[in-house]
Amino acid sequence: MIDLNPSHMQRSAAIDMLHAALENMPRSEEKRREYVGASSIGGPCERRVQYDFMGAEYDPGWRHSARTMRIFQRGHMLESAAAIWLADAGFRLTQTGKDGRPIGFSVAGGAFRGHVDRVITGGPDGLEYPLLWEHKALGQKSWASIAKHGLAKAKPEYADQVALYQAYLDLTSPALFQATNADTMEVHFELVPFDKVRAQEASDRAAGIIADTRAGSLRPRCTDDETFWACKDCPFRKRCWG
Repeated sequence: MIDLNPSHMQRSAAIDMLHAALENMPRSEEKRREYVGASSIGGPCERRVQYDFMGAEYDPGWRHSARTMRIFQRGHMLESAAAIWLADAGFRLTQTGKDGRPIGFSVAGGAFRGHVDRVITGGPDGLEYPLLWEHKALGQKSWASIAKHGLAKAKPEYADQVALYQAYLDLTSPALFQATNADTMEVHFELVPFDKVRAQEASDRAAGIIADTRAGSLRPRCTDDETFWACKDCPFRKRCWG
């Protein structure tokens, strides 16, 4: 009998099966936040932040791809690794305060919150302790942009996040922002001076979103173009434009 399914074809089918299994496996999405988060307030669209705060249902059929979920998990793993690198280099880092709770802030009755990656409490000379430490794991394009142009210009949403933590936690010494290139494992460090104006503007945006939501008013879209990049993978795209 002629074998019409040689072993290399059988292996290919098995690989296809594995990819399909990973993409379609049952999984729980990340827990929805019931508050406006410091990490999201600098995003391009206030209405998307508002929909999340409202607890609006995602569009029918929308879900994070398995690859996107792995990217989220990669960020957590590299953050933990980066904290160990700094500890091995002689820095003292903590995630919890004296009460044993994660370090963060909660205002407006808990409607606006944020939790830091770490606070560096001590280490080699050259830094003003204590200081905020914020870490991001990024692909080559985003990492190179920050390394070339600086945090505030390349990723203003991250700069907003840093400024808010500095303001609400009274950590006004320059923060240490660290970006790890997930493709090459290069590291970019940047000392970020406290920007009081940026922190106030970001806080005001959060206050506006909370007030409008409680009043039953939608924030404006970030664009009049449904094909705008920020709309393409938005979980509320159909709701927003429909």
